[in-house]
Amino acid sequence: MKPVATEHLLDLAALLKERVGLHVRREGHSALRIAVAARLEGLAAVADSGAYLALLRSGAGDEELRRLLPLVTVGKTSFFRDERQFRALDAILPGLLDRARSGGRRVGIWSAGCATGEEPYSIAMAAAEAGASPDDVEILATDVNPEAVAFAARGAYEPRRVREIPAHFLGRHFDRDGDAFHVRAGLRRYLRAIRPHNLVSSAFPRPAEGGWDVVFCRNVIIYFDTPTTQAVLAQFHEALAPGGYLFLGYSESLFRLFDGFELTEVSGAFLYRRPEAPTRAGPSAPLAPPSRPHLVQMPAAPPPVRHLSLAPPPTARPTAPARDPEPLPLAPQEYLDAAVALFADGRFGAARELLERLLEKGGDDLAARLTLANLYGVLRQPDRARASYEAALALEPLSAEAHLFYGIHLLSGGDAEAAALELARALFLDPDLALGHYYLGRCREAQRDVVRARLAYRNALEAYRRRPDGRAQAFLGYYPDIPEDGSAFARAAEYALAAL
Repeated sequence: MKPVATEHLLDLAALLKERVGLHVRREGHSALRIAVAARLEGLAAVADSGAYLALLRSGAGDEELRRLLPLVTVGKTSFFRDERQFRALDAILPGLLDRARSGGRRVGIWSAGCATGEEPYSIAMAAAEAGASPDDVEILATDVNPEAVAFAARGAYEPRRVREIPAHFLGRHFDRDGDAFHVRAGLRRYLRAIRPHNLVSSAFPRPAEGGWDVVFCRNVIIYFDTPTTQAVLAQFHEALAPGGYLFLGYSESLFRLFDGFELTEVSGAFLYRRPEAPTRAGPSAPLAPPSRPHLVQMPAAPPPVRHLSLAPPPTARPTAPARDPEPLPLAPQEYLDAAVALFADGRFGAARELLERLLEKGGDDLAARLTLANLYGVLRQPDRARASYEAALALEPLSAEAHLFYGIHLLSGGDAEAAALELARALFLDPDLALGHYYLGRCREAQRDVVRARLAYRNALEAYRRRPDGRAQAFLGYYPDIPEDGSAFARAAEYALAAL
């Protein structure tokens, strides 16, 4: 293995902070070291971490940095991470097991982005607790990082990494050997394989029979651009069995991004479910805001699991029942739908109150943060807007959309230097953002840098030619002041170039 010097990790962390706004703390340096080591193994001409750092700083470094980023982020994991989602898994496993046994097959579960193995071993422990034997389930664990996969396959964890495992599980499924806890052979039998796999590929693995019943892919797709995310989601939809569940991270939403899944609440967690009946699956069409909020009313006998269509809600108000039933708690997407309707209707205060209520309830949602930030800007509350954009970036530092609209906000407030930095970060993460290139040109003009302004406007035109949908791409937040037609920015860039 090629050497990775400790002093270079500090420089690499600083470079990631500067280029994309990703803050790698000292406790994350071990994950960074694993990521760099994995990249060095695939680069025959790069001798060590010093040469790798020089590559990243060179003119050819952008593409390599994009390859490194997904590897840097996979180290953030733990056993039974997100208690609500594992409660949901506990709730659905008995039904999945009964259905699979009646069909003479096994329950298929895929941990896509397994990192160092905590997630698939947690899934295996949950399956054992639900009464499944290793012959009842087929668990596949994959990750793009071969070093992380090798770590997961070893199944040896320091004491600090097993603190989240309940004591009875730890005693039942792990052996202590000195300073490490080793996964027992009995638990390993639940896993079909632990192997490398890149989600940005043309072939997705399948279980031995049919499709996957459950796919865990948490905090992975947030690092992809919109077209890549939509392609990966289409692959997941195809790979899941009808009625199968997709577990995403809580900052990951398919709202206005991908059709074909139902949003499902199970035991307090929100999951995505492939419907039993065939449905159209693909990138979402641009969503016209509903004219009124669509509120779900409590039925007489509510089922334990409820499904919410990701299709745009109806514009007409539902017929009111004779009595006032107790309303169901709204899902984050429903809050956002209602807030967008109010926003579009000019009822800015009510929209702000609704989004603030959602975030106060603990539903820290990237789309809600970004929409609220834009709303604060409309209400001429720049400090609140700035705080909301910064909260969105703390939630997802690699969101091109968050950097883009934060940069636009800063430019509108006259801070061209800070705006240019945010826009440059957005364009690093998504070079085809014609909108970002255009506003970067505006920043350069404000900085009286005519040469770089011309370059930015030319880049805007090139980006528009590569992706003429422009603004029509699926942004998570709601920005009614930004034209839907990307050609408007192409024309503006042409006018700006002519004026310069």
